[in-house]
Amino acid sequence: MDTNTIKTIELDVVDFSNKKVGTINLTNALFNTEINEFSVQKAVKVDLANRRQATAKTKGISEVRGSGKKPWRQKGTGRARAGSRRSPIWVGGATIFGPTGVQNFKLKINKQEHFIALTSVLTEKVNEKKVSVIADEKFTSPKTKDFVKFLQDMNLADKKVLFVIGEYDDNFVKACRNIPNLTVVSPDNVSVYDVLYADQLVFTKGVIEEYNEIFNYELGFEGEAK
Repeated sequence: MDTNTIKTIELDVVDFSNKKVGTINLTNALFNTEINEFSVQKAVKVDLANRRQATAKTKGISEVRGSGKKPWRQKGTGRARAGSRRSPIWVGGATIFGPTGVQNFKLKINKQEHFIALTSVLTEKVNEKKVSVIADEKFTSPKTKDFVKFLQDMNLADKKVLFVIGEYDDNFVKACRNIPNLTVVSPDNVSVYDVLYADQLVFTKGVIEEYNEIFNYELGFEGEAK
C-alpha cells in the first residue's frame, strides 16, 4: 500500500480543562474508510437483538390456576361445550403460543462484516467532526459536578457522549456514572450501535495510539499514514 496516497487525519489533544496539549493522527484503517450502510444496518440489528432479554413469560394450560374438571355436561344445557376452566378461550385461562421465558433472540454477524460496520460509523463521525481526543491523565475528582464542568468546557453537556478510555480511572467512572446519556467503554468493547447513537465520541490519547499501532502493523507499514 502506498501511504503517500492516503490523507492524514489529525486531531487536537486536549486536557480536562479543554486546553490543547498536542495533536495526534488517526489511523486510516479505522477512521477513513468507505462507508457501508448495509453492514451498519445489519450490525445494529444484531447488537440490539443480542441485548434483548427473554423476560416475557405467559402461562400455558398446565400452569394456569383452576380446576381441570368439566364445568358442565357435554349436551343438554344449551351452552357451548367446555372441557376446562383453564381453556385459552376463557377469561383467566391459558395463553396459546405466548412467550415462554426461554426464547432465544441471538443473532450472529461475521467478524469481517462487523469490522466494516464499525469502521463505517467511525469514519462517519470523523467526517461530521464528532470525534475528540483527551490526554492520558487521571481525573482528579470523583464528584459529578466537576465532571459536568468538564463537559461544559467541551460543549458536551447536553449531548449523548461515548467515552472510550484505556486504563481504568476510578475517579473518572465515579464522577460520570450518574450523568444521563453518557457511556464509558474500553477500547475492545466499542459497539457499532453505541457509536451510531452518540452525538460525540471522546477517545483517550492512549487508545488512539493503540489503534494506530495495531492497524498500521496489520496493514503492513510503519508509522502514521502520510
